[in-house]
Amino acid sequence: MNDTVSIIIDWAVRIGVSLLIFIIARWLSKIFYNGFMKLSKKTGIVNVQYQRTLKTLFNIAFFALAIFIIVSVLFKNLTPVLTGLGVSSIIIGLAIKEPLENFICGILIMLNKLIIEGEAVEISGQSGSIVEIKLNHVLLKTWDGKMITMPSRSVWTATIVHFWPENIRRNDLNVGVSYSSDLNKVMKVLEESVNSYEKLYKDESHKPVIQFTGYGSSSIDFVVRFWVERSNFVNSSTDLAKIIKTKFDENGIEIPFSQIDLHIKRD
Repeated sequence: MNDTVSIIIDWAVRIGVSLLIFIIARWLSKIFYNGFMKLSKKTGIVNVQYQRTLKTLFNIAFFALAIFIIVSVLFKNLTPVLTGLGVSSIIIGLAIKEPLENFICGILIMLNKLIIEGEAVEISGQSGSIVEIKLNHVLLKTWDGKMITMPSRSVWTATIVHFWPENIRRNDLNVGVSYSSDLNKVMKVLEESVNSYEKLYKDESHKPVIQFTGYGSSSIDFVVRFWVERSNFVNSSTDLAKIIKTKFDENGIEIPFSQIDLHIKRD
């Protein structure tokens, strides 16, 4: 009877200590997470966009440590436990190979700042805005409102196009003029048009350029390359096209359209 009571008390103490360890691990995780976030905001070590992912990482790290300690507290003789874990770990490892790869790649994406939440990107041919970066997958919202779930491993190994590495970006506008046009006059009008655009971004390294691109089937073709800030990019092509059309009309420059000459042969 005394032995039974002793065993019950012994296990009650072990379980109580285990619960205390678990609570302490949760408390430490919260403290370290808050401290790390304050440090990262000051130093910029990690983008604040990753704060949800970081919280999960801290929880996993401290809870994993707590589990190892709890196992050592509950089982004095760890040999049978470790033997069982050794066999089961092989089976579990094979079963969770792909999720584990996604988990590791998710951490690498975050640490290398490969993408950040809210960024406009193209990943494996899919373009849109990053909604959320989780440990095992990335949520991408396309421009037409679709939500795509991408495994972290696929994102890590993919070619990624960052649409806005800076706040400015070049836009290209194709223009065609009639073969009867004075090309010197055309170039001058195009230059005046693009420089009169009030939202044009211009400095020593970012100047507008007008280039000849070829003799088309019904027009002589040019491209106007110009820089704008992010907030003006979407409307910049339409705005400049209106300016160019007005300038062409004022200067008698024709924008041709495809025509078909039909010849009827009579016997």
